[in-house]
Amino acid sequence: MAPSRILVVDDDPQVLPVLQQLLAAHQLEAEVFSDPFELLESVQERDIGCVVTDLEMPGLTGIEVQSRLIEMGSCLAVVVVTGHADVPRTIQIMAQGAVTLLEKPFKSAQLIHAVEKAIAISQQTFVRREKIRSAVQRISSLSQDELEIMKLAAAGVPNKTISYQLDVSPRTIDRRRQSAMNKLHVASVADFAVLLATSQEEFN
Repeated sequence: MAPSRILVVDDDPQVLPVLQQLLAAHQLEAEVFSDPFELLESVQERDIGCVVTDLEMPGLTGIEVQSRLIEMGSCLAVVVVTGHADVPRTIQIMAQGAVTLLEKPFKSAQLIHAVEKAIAISQQTFVRREKIRSAVQRISSLSQDELEIMKLAAAGVPNKTISYQLDVSPRTIDRRRQSAMNKLHVASVADFAVLLATSQEEFN
């Protein structure tokens, strides 16, 4: 897993150094941006960490930054700060998955806690997505015949019934199942069932 990034964006040039120093005092190194578009351009596909964004900015609002990150499939978690929160936007921000919304002025401990929580959430999201990616890749290595047999076996269908349904010999069933398990590096049909379920999880 790559090191976590902390990206801070605010159009107020007086706010950025304050936030950067505050985070640095807690051994959290932040990259600062005055332009939300520049921040988004710097984001890489496999980045892990946190984006701290102001809510009201020219060009893009904090909500729009959050939406762009979601569209990019980024694992970066979002903390939104604002000087004037209102209920509708707060609901929208949280519904889109923001870790929290901090209303200025906030205490330094609140920001540190939010950033550390966001990094932990981002890391968990990354690990989960990697498991899904791996499961999908491994399942896709099977031939259609192997996958069909493994799905039936995972559903508890006996070998004789599988043989009858697919009109192939029991020996062929055993051979294809063993081939599938070797490709997947699983020790049992139960392990395959877990892998299959993982591959079908929503990628969010």
